[in-house]
Amino acid sequence: MTYLGFSIRRNVYKAYGIGSRKRGGFTLVELLVVIAIIGILVALLLPAIQAAREAARRAQCQNHLKNLGLALQNYHTAMKRFPKGYVSTGSGAIEAWAWSTFLLPYLEEQAIFDQLRPAEEWILPVDGAKTGKRSLADLFKGNNVKDIQALQTPIAVFRCPSDSTPPLIPVNGKTSVPLPSNRTSDSDTWERHFYGVYAPDPFQPSTSNYVASKGTIDALCDGAIVGGQWLINQPRCNNNGVFFGNSEISMKHITDGTSKTFALGERDKFCLAATWIGVRNPACGEMWSSNWALAHVASPHGKLNYPITGNHDTCVEGFSSAHSGGAFFAFCDGSVHFISDDIDFNAAGNLADCFYTPPPSSKACWLQNPSSGAWIGIYQRLAWRNDGLDTGSY
Repeated sequence: MTYLGFSIRRNVYKAYGIGSRKRGGFTLVELLVVIAIIGILVALLLPAIQAAREAARRAQCQNHLKNLGLALQNYHTAMKRFPKGYVSTGSGAIEAWAWSTFLLPYLEEQAIFDQLRPAEEWILPVDGAKTGKRSLADLFKGNNVKDIQALQTPIAVFRCPSDSTPPLIPVNGKTSVPLPSNRTSDSDTWERHFYGVYAPDPFQPSTSNYVASKGTIDALCDGAIVGGQWLINQPRCNNNGVFFGNSEISMKHITDGTSKTFALGERDKFCLAATWIGVRNPACGEMWSSNWALAHVASPHGKLNYPITGNHDTCVEGFSSAHSGGAFFAFCDGSVHFISDDIDFNAAGNLADCFYTPPPSSKACWLQNPSSGAWIGIYQRLAWRNDGLDTGSY
């Protein structure tokens, strides 16, 4: 009976054509239409996804700079001053610690700090066998494998996720380095050399994207050996920012206000980045020495519209970022702000001579009259700790 019922139903279905039609597939035209629609959707969604990812990277970059700013505050609380911009050393291309090395204990990097044992004073002679505090040159001369590994340790808080610089600064040997003025993108060939008297050649230090503000000028820092000790020419080495050679600036020296003075800022791959381990040869030209850890504002930050004047006053000595439209800066009060590329900028005149004679504290070279040709821009005012000029809302 069951079989008969099944047979009758099958015949009825067949009579009415039910279930007898074969299932068809997509035609070529339909397939192409579907592919085109998917392509359009991807094209619409991809920029949004990339924008969301960059927003996340920007937020993380800002947070890293915030942590560095807080570390500076904690250092100041403990030491009653900010760390030295770098420890000024003897004559010649001698390697030295910078502000970033002294912040390691305040960034939960005590183990690396203990391995390096950095001294905040320069003591001659260079000795690779020192058992206590030591200089960066001492460490290089000792050439201990664990010490070298510590100098090449990537530290996340010193990296901006938007930047594409490798974990170690690229170097292929002592060759001519194309200036950023000759470069059009981050993919262009570039390298920056950290070689001095004692560093291995070549040596690749760990990368950092954050540099400290030394002020508005770009002057050479020199000195002399007196009685077996290096004496810095402090008037020549001083700058009007918060960090420079042997600087010991405290908040009482920042008379413009800590919320209106740069402490730290960004530098990306396009402008050759930086390192947290120290400086290469601060007794020599500034471009390849203190600018490994510091920056001045004699040239604008960012990839566009910076002045091209030979080997200096380019973004390799200043601030820059991989973000569109500007860069993040940590101020001396610990706050972090995004400074637009469109900020008022002017640094007319011979800045080094202006500040060296008379000394850097003088405002003789600057007038608050744009028509005079000696107008100091808002960007420069934010880097100058005691100019007494209004910065507005920047």
